[in-house]
Amino acid sequence: MKLQHFLAALFALSTSVAAYAGNTTHYQFFENQLGIALPTELKQLSNNALNKRYGKQSVPPSFAFTDGDNSVSFTFTQYPTPASKKDMNKIHKSISNMLRKASGKASWKKDKVYTRLGTKIAVYEYETKGVGKYQYNLTYALPVNGQLTFISFITTDKKYKKKWLALARESLETLELEES
Repeated sequence: MKLQHFLAALFALSTSVAAYAGNTTHYQFFENQLGIALPTELKQLSNNALNKRYGKQSVPPSFAFTDGDNSVSFTFTQYPTPASKKDMNKIHKSISNMLRKASGKASWKKDKVYTRLGTKIAVYEYETKGVGKYQYNLTYALPVNGQLTFISFITTDKKYKKKWLALARESLETLELEES
C-alpha cells in the first residue's frame, strides 16, 4: 500500500513538472552564461518599455518580464560590481544590511547564502505591507561573468502571491550557470 502511495505521489509530481515545463520558455542572458525557464504568462519588455519603466534607476535591469497587468515582474540586472564565489558572503552581508534598513518593517522569510550551481548565491525574500501598498520580493544575487547579478521577482498583488511565488520558485530552480 505504501508503494502505491509513493508511486501515485511520484506520478503527480512528474505530471506537475511536465505541465510546468510545457508552460515555460527558456531564456539565456549575459553572453549565454545564465539560463532560466520562465512562465509563458510573463512577457519580455521591449527595450523601449524597459527604458520607460526602469530608465531612471542608476543601474536599470538588462532584461525584464511582466504579466499582463504589471503586478508581477522578473528582472535581470548586472551591476559593474566585481563578484566571485569567494566574495558572496561579504556581498550578502552588505546588501542584507542595506535592505533591512530600507525596509524596516518587512517580514523576512529568507536572508542567507546557499552553495548552488558551483557558486554561492545570496537569497533575499521578504514581504512589505502598508496602507494601499503590498510587495513580495524574492531576489537571488550571484556572480555571472565576474559581475554581481540580481535576479529579482516581485509581485504587488497579494491575492495572487501564492500562485506567482510558486511559479517564481519553480523558475529559479531551473537556473543554469555556465562557468566563465
